[in-house]
Amino acid sequence: MITTSSKLFYGLGTLSFVGALVWVIAHDGSSLGSVALIFLAISLLFLGGIASYVRDGHVLSTDTAAHASAPAAQSASGNSWWPLASALSLGMVVVGLISSPGIFKIGIALSIAMFGEWMITNWSDRASANAAYNEKVRGWVVHPLEIPVGGALIMTVIVLSFSRIMLSVASESGPIIFAVVGTAVLGGGSLVSVRRGVSKRLVGGACAVALVALTGVGLAMAFSGERQELSDASEYDHYAVHPCGEEAEEYDESASRAVSAKSSIAATVILKDGELYAEMDGFPDPLTSISLQRSYNLTILFRNESVGEHRMILNYGNVVEDLGGGVMRDSKLQACTALIGEGGEQAITVRIPKPSSASPQSPYNIVVSGIEDSSIEVSVP
Repeated sequence: MITTSSKLFYGLGTLSFVGALVWVIAHDGSSLGSVALIFLAISLLFLGGIASYVRDGHVLSTDTAAHASAPAAQSASGNSWWPLASALSLGMVVVGLISSPGIFKIGIALSIAMFGEWMITNWSDRASANAAYNEKVRGWVVHPLEIPVGGALIMTVIVLSFSRIMLSVASESGPIIFAVVGTAVLGGGSLVSVRRGVSKRLVGGACAVALVALTGVGLAMAFSGERQELSDASEYDHYAVHPCGEEAEEYDESASRAVSAKSSIAATVILKDGELYAEMDGFPDPLTSISLQRSYNLTILFRNESVGEHRMILNYGNVVEDLGGGVMRDSKLQACTALIGEGGEQAITVRIPKPSSASPQSPYNIVVSGIEDSSIEVSVP
């Protein structure tokens, strides 16, 4: 039986075959486009055969036994937002393909979720003629997944919004904002617990308005940027600064003054009564020159047994940095401890990439801030 839809498929399939022949003639026997058109024609003819076999879902008037199960006798699906959500998710996938892998992955996840919700909703709408029962059936299937996932997403939105707000406002305002929001949440919860007959829709609407307001403020703060001191800190090039001078730096505050007994020490540098020397395993006498391994993580311990605060500085050559635009900078390679008071000790871990012979103009040595004419020669083979 040739039905209305099968005529369409047969006609398109025949047209695809004709197009394949025209392609071959017009492109001097090229088979690339003709193969695609032939496969399209086969697919369309196959669909036409299926439409003919099922007679477009029509049931003969004489076949009374099939009337109840005919597609036309089934109740139609209700109105739903899932098709629109599915289309938006697919749009996010397309945008992600062009702009960002993260957006693409989110779009894929949302597409799977939206299409799944759409299919389950259509299935539940046909479960029975009772709309309330159909909604209950849908809840049995998807609520065990919807509720925890939805709750996690809402908590993520709340946390991210609060984080954007806290990073934008002044640090002194943070505790005040938390106190106000906490008081509002506590007051609202207390009011709902006292008046148990309050409408669920009213509570849900109030929560929704609060969530939308919080999200809007968070987005606005995100677009306005972080507060000034955080912006300055993010732009500050910490690696371009080598705070190994005699003056106290920020990282000297609350620095550790002891080293674990389990630390694997390559050498111990001691400052005692203004004299600087080193100790290493296998050498019973104090050393004024030491040998260290190259391209290996080395831990050097500094112990201050002299009056005042001092820091140990290891100099191990220099490096030429390319700053772009043809600008080069010669930077000294240093590793140093924090300022250590009398009786304290601290260790540094360093990897020396080149032998000491590679930098004759900048000898490898260990010095201590505030102590002149006293150093330990470092040899790296």
